[in-house]
Amino acid sequence: MLFIYCLLYLLIISIIVFLIGRIIPRNWIKEDKFPFKLYKWEKNGKIYEKLKIKKWKTKLPDASLILNKVIPSLYPTKRMKNKEISKAKVLVKESCIAEGTHKVVSILGVFCIYIWKSIGGVTIAVVFYLFNVPFILIQRYNRPRLEKLSNKLNDC
Repeated sequence: MLFIYCLLYLLIISIIVFLIGRIIPRNWIKEDKFPFKLYKWEKNGKIYEKLKIKKWKTKLPDASLILNKVIPSLYPTKRMKNKEISKAKVLVKESCIAEGTHKVVSILGVFCIYIWKSIGGVTIAVVFYLFNVPFILIQRYNRPRLEKLSNKLNDC
């Protein structure tokens, strides 16, 4: 039963954090500041290429694509026509929101340890955390590429 409580807790926090992410004013997001700014060791996202991220990132589920089919106005489309500067800038902000959302839920997932005070709670917390890490890495990999595109389009 404690396993079910942990899963319900994770589902509830995921929904709440997701909804908060949808309503946060985008002008609050500063992609060039902590916690979104890339560190020097990330080499503008190139460090993630060593993890073969290009091969596996498209194999993971993309909530924005799934939810966009259900509620089209929920997410901006990821396909840009010609030189849509504003859309590139929006996608940079959205990558920050996605990264932040995954970071917050992965940290809150630790509380499963308090729901199920045994190795089961620890296992669920660790698995949930590890489940979110690839999604965080994808955002940190994509963001400099989106910023570069946005800057390139801005120069046109």
